Amino acid sequence: MRPGQALAIDTILIVEDDVFISMDAADAVARAGVNVITTETVCDALEILETEHISGAILDFMVKDGAVTPIVQKLRRSGIPFRIVSGSAIKEIEDKGIPPELCAAKPADYRQVLVSLMKDVPAPSSH
Repeated sequence: MRPGQALAIDTILIVEDDVFISMDAADAVARAGVNVITTETVCDALEILETEHISGAILDFMVKDGAVTPIVQKLRRSGIPFRIVSGSAIKEIEDKGIPPELCAAKPADYRQVLVSLMKDVPAPSSH
């Protein structure tokens, strides 16, 4: 991403229950010029999706209160792109209806995850 480049994604929701991984992910995304909201649970993430403007999400597959599939369903209904970054087996994630091309294994380069995520978002129109 070039300095001054308009980003199609302006606010990322990161759902990760390991505090160090969450901090690493948030730092990488923030350095790219994107606002970050983090949470550790499915329940909190669903509430955030109801109350905040979110334009993309990076999710661990299993967090403190279970699999993130309810978040994925809500993101899909809302047309919000997402990526899964997980230590879980890809087959387990795929069995929940999430294609492997939307997944990255831990440890991940969160800047690369963000770049991948941005490919799913149309560029903002300039009026």
